[in-house]
Amino acid sequence: MKITHIIFFFLLTILSFQTKANESSLDSLNQQLVKEQSLLRKVDLLNHLFNIQYPTDYNKALLYAEEALDLANKAKMENQNVEGRISESANNLGVAYLLLDKYEESLRFFLVALDEAELIKDSSRISNALYNIGSMYDYKGEEDKGFAYIERAANIDELQGNRKNAASSYSALASYYFDNLDYDQGMIYYNKSFKIAQELEFKSIISVLYSNRALCLKHLKRYEEALVFAEKEISIDEKLKDKNGLEVSYLNIADLYLKMKKYEKAIEYNSKSLDLAKELNSTKNIMLAYSGLADSYKIKGDISQAIEHLQFYTNWKDTLYNQQNKEAIADMETKYETEKKEAENDLLKAKGKLDKTEIERKASQQNFLIIGLLAALFMIVYVVYSLMQKKKSNKLLNVQNEEIVAKNLIIAEKNTNITDSINYAQRIQGAILPEKSVLQSKFDSFIYFLPKDIVSGDFYWVKQIGSKLFFSVVDCTGHGVPGAFMSIIGYNALNRIVEDYKIENTGKILDKLNELVLKSLGEEKDQDFNIRDGMDISICSIDIETNMLQYSGANNSLYLSKNKEVPLTINKAILEGDNALFYELKPNKMPIGGAVNSSNYNSVDIQLSKGDSVFLFSDGFPDQFGGKKGKKFMYKQFKQMLFSIHGKTAVNQEEELNNTFENWIGSHDQLDDVCVLGLNINS
Repeated sequence: MKITHIIFFFLLTILSFQTKANESSLDSLNQQLVKEQSLLRKVDLLNHLFNIQYPTDYNKALLYAEEALDLANKAKMENQNVEGRISESANNLGVAYLLLDKYEESLRFFLVALDEAELIKDSSRISNALYNIGSMYDYKGEEDKGFAYIERAANIDELQGNRKNAASSYSALASYYFDNLDYDQGMIYYNKSFKIAQELEFKSIISVLYSNRALCLKHLKRYEEALVFAEKEISIDEKLKDKNGLEVSYLNIADLYLKMKKYEKAIEYNSKSLDLAKELNSTKNIMLAYSGLADSYKIKGDISQAIEHLQFYTNWKDTLYNQQNKEAIADMETKYETEKKEAENDLLKAKGKLDKTEIERKASQQNFLIIGLLAALFMIVYVVYSLMQKKKSNKLLNVQNEEIVAKNLIIAEKNTNITDSINYAQRIQGAILPEKSVLQSKFDSFIYFLPKDIVSGDFYWVKQIGSKLFFSVVDCTGHGVPGAFMSIIGYNALNRIVEDYKIENTGKILDKLNELVLKSLGEEKDQDFNIRDGMDISICSIDIETNMLQYSGANNSLYLSKNKEVPLTINKAILEGDNALFYELKPNKMPIGGAVNSSNYNSVDIQLSKGDSVFLFSDGFPDQFGGKKGKKFMYKQFKQMLFSIHGKTAVNQEEELNNTFENWIGSHDQLDDVCVLGLNINS
């Protein structure tokens, strides 16, 4: 049984209250809640009650968080100043759903918390939301995706000096590197987190750090060292009376004892975890405890107990995963049953040998003769019967082969027709894409365009109107044929906006694009139809004479590389070199065509100067799996790569991108369409 680090301990460090309360304080707060008239004060009380309740009863905590969010939204509709209460309440609700193993609901409310925090520009709450989203992905098993969010949270915490949140983020990053057996890198973050946690007497984080280090040492097979840290972890959780922490701590130490072949101890701690998980209604940990007990009993040799606990594990796994992996579990159960039957068969074989010996001593020569004749007769009948059956089978196979050949011909013909149609669609899509020379005739530039399939869901758009040159990179929902259809809608809409509607402001272009795409998809005709088709886009206009750039984005950022002599004043650089600075301009987090947006898209004006480079892109490059470990390229590495080509010509920049992508992808399949547009200011 593999147990990765669990996020419950430090997930909740972001909450506004850290309260240890008994039943009398719960009663007192509930009485205050009944009497309270102010909506905002009620929200605060409900969030306070949530923090008291979650360690012992996830379902009650969920009810408090739901009511808090409802009242916070109501207060906002009444034009009251809710400050960060919506973000806090949504975050608590996301935590409650995560504790109950409901990942989709959890993510939905964490995203609400993030949007609200960004709306009020509360960096601490933004960090908390990013951290919790990362923790949710980590808990689902998508560690790389979770790492990216937590790393973003850690960067914000460092910039803002939020030490308590930083301790949690560093702990999570340490855990990520420990899980990947990068012990040295993990210890760097471990020590940073441990130092802060000790100074702040942050016991829950110290417990997590001990847990993560114990797990890493276990992976390295340093079991005795791991046991020391596991026992320290449990000691802290018991002092804190942290039940949801203890249920996981017990699982971890049980698995450690199993590796050390101390089966009774493994059974003891798995049983402790099971009792707590049942009390807290934690489906995932109930399942893991039963799995650990099944493994312990199996290795111990108690097959009946192993099968019994395996059945419990199967039932709970069906509850959590909707019967996914059912066949794998059935195979495990069959294996246990087989081992049991093999033992029984060995006994029967031994008994059969004794019986046969007894018969041979008593059997007469006449009986042997009769048996021989009967056996010969049986063999003759069997051979004749087999020949007849084989003849029938061959006849049936011939018929089936003829049917298969005919069907294969039909399928081959259909495949040819489909491929021909898609190839023709490629010609149509290629015809609508602007010539790269439109951009290259005005600026030193490149467009690195690499569709995943024959047709693409990514596309680039360039259009000159007077002295202004518009250019954009668009990432439509999906790839292949569905994405290509969306790209045609988007391309035609952009042309209409600048040519027919005469709109030049990039933010207003995106507002109009959202309106036209929704009309094209029929959204306004059926408000109950929640369509998810749409596109992410970054768009710019640049005055050819003055080099004044305007940028807007829907989920897609802009990267800008500038000479140090002329820094950007509206943003802080995220990378710094000897002669250049690298900036990221953030988009509005609203897709085009995904919904009727409640606000308009922003636009940012930037005066470009000689030596500056602008990059627009889709998510295909940073999301591509590859490298030695088969992991994503990631945005962090993508930014560093683009910064490394600062000052080179567009031809060389595109060549660097292509070489990097080909070396990274290696033998892996291309995951998505790739489009990167770069523009250099040479005068």
